[in-house]
Amino acid sequence: VAWADQRNGENDTDIWVTRSSNRGDNWSAPIRVNQDSIGKHQFLPWLTIDQTTGIVYLVYYDRRNFNDNQTDVYLAWSIDGGNKFSEAKISETPFVPIDSKFLGDYTNISAHKGIIAPVWTRMDDGKTKVITTIIKQEDIIKK
Repeated sequence: VAWADQRNGENDTDIWVTRSSNRGDNWSAPIRVNQDSIGKHQFLPWLTIDQTTGIVYLVYYDRRNFNDNQTDVYLAWSIDGGNKFSEAKISETPFVPIDSKFLGDYTNISAHKGIIAPVWTRMDDGKTKVITTIIKQEDIIKK
């Protein structure tokens, strides 16, 4: 399960995961996914597992590089079942959502046989666009 919360303060929204290996009877302690310093926001995560490799992937919005509402999109992955995460920025440029317009909560991600397909929305000049890309596992995970 993945979510965002502000347990570290209202100016620090982080992405968290927990997992169960016994069909939900017990859950692991929450693990922080984003690797930035404190005081920045990450939000609207979506999670998938590549059933052919077991690699866990998340896509989410991230404002770590800015002091305003400029927003990037990041991909995180775990090759050890969700114990430790690596991450990379996947958006080419940041965007700024407009408060008076609905950005949407249309993030999603799919992965199969090492092909990862994240989906997200961005806003440019008040217009919302749906973006996707194809990422190959071997391009981000160096063994």
